[in-house]
Amino acid sequence: MPELTDPAAAERLEHDAPDEYLRRRDFLQRTALTAGLTAGLATVLPSNTLVAEAARKQRRTPLPDPKNLPIDTIVVLMMENRSFDHYLGWLPGADGRQAGLTFTDKQLNGGKCDGFLRSGGNDVFSISYYQEGDLGFIQDAAKTFTTYDRFHCSLMGSTLPNREYMHAGESYGQIDNDLPFGLTGLGFPDNTIFAALQKAGVSNRYFFNDLPISALWGVPGLARSGSVAEYYARAATGTLPNVSYVDPNFAASVGEGPGVSGDEHPHGDVRTGQAFMADVVHAFMESPQFKTGALFITYDEWGGFFDHVRAPRVPDQRNASDIDKDYGQMGFRIPTICVSPYARRGHVAHTTYGFESILKFISYRFGIKPLNKRVAYASNIARSLDFESKPRLDLPNLPRPEHVVSLPCLGSADGDAVRAKDHDVVDMLTSGYLERLGFDFKPATAASTFREPSKVIQAFVPGA
Repeated sequence: MPELTDPAAAERLEHDAPDEYLRRRDFLQRTALTAGLTAGLATVLPSNTLVAEAARKQRRTPLPDPKNLPIDTIVVLMMENRSFDHYLGWLPGADGRQAGLTFTDKQLNGGKCDGFLRSGGNDVFSISYYQEGDLGFIQDAAKTFTTYDRFHCSLMGSTLPNREYMHAGESYGQIDNDLPFGLTGLGFPDNTIFAALQKAGVSNRYFFNDLPISALWGVPGLARSGSVAEYYARAATGTLPNVSYVDPNFAASVGEGPGVSGDEHPHGDVRTGQAFMADVVHAFMESPQFKTGALFITYDEWGGFFDHVRAPRVPDQRNASDIDKDYGQMGFRIPTICVSPYARRGHVAHTTYGFESILKFISYRFGIKPLNKRVAYASNIARSLDFESKPRLDLPNLPRPEHVVSLPCLGSADGDAVRAKDHDVVDMLTSGYLERLGFDFKPATAASTFREPSKVIQAFVPGA
């Protein structure tokens, strides 16, 4: 994808998308100044060079000793299948692209990142994007707190292996959504961050709505799992554990079938997932633990949506020269935001991060040895926070769930098509995997998803 360093490309962009041209030029100039360079270099140096130098400047603040780190509650909310440019390419101060791009061949395509339209049967929705004001919650959160414009999913792979990286810093040699059926039992070895925390005497919990990702680790995974309703209750009473992961609903009963997905997986109604996100974040901000907490909003992978930044390659326990077997090849960028009194307000962090960066933060804070090579070599995302200034305890006026679902439905570029099949996570149910674990599946409902379901139901207007 050509930059403004290419005069011909810059001229085409200025002609075809003048607003995007001006926004891009402003971003490059401001990034050059952040990097300690003159604005004149903005149209000479590649954006990756400018962003990398700006990130180096941002990393100068040293981390407090773990025992003095003023954060003791960490929450991770992981949604589904969206790329950074697709959702936040418009964000001021971030390395985003939207209008004026072209797409032809494979997605990565040797780093050109220009093949999202023709790859894997993608339709035109894969190269669509949401502009400022189109989404009900995440865009307001991105403008308010710290957003990361170099946060990549850990693996150039599917949902489950990326979620496995979020839990364990690895995917056990998996790159697709195969389930861990074993000859002698079910589930991956429990070398997760949860197991490490438990061994160290640090409280932890996984919260789910209908289908628990934690079941991938068998009985031990289910033993540390609770409902989203429990998350809400513990947030209200200030009894959240030191580390919590929160997931939306995945199953067709409430999501993909009728097109009202709670996880934001295309082509479901994105308002439902955004409303769930709003409730999880508001519950955290209203909790007594907010003052010493940090919540990360992130996504499992990019879902085939376009992104213009080349995915980096990093040290991993399963590096290989073959890109299809290289677990150190990260995936494309995903929207990620930190909500915390220690998150800089209205800030964009440029350092390269991944799920293992959050694991490194958790490990550092609670005195746990890094889970593996991938986590040990990762950048600690705690470095993006501001521990030198006073914590910002004022609560911003972010949209609430009922406000999100009352917004008009913008539709998708392919005519509001509903996903043709259930989410792959549902295979845990239909394959008999969960039944063999003795898990009692209960479909998600409005009551299991929201703190005040009646307000959301009254505000929601299907097809509006």
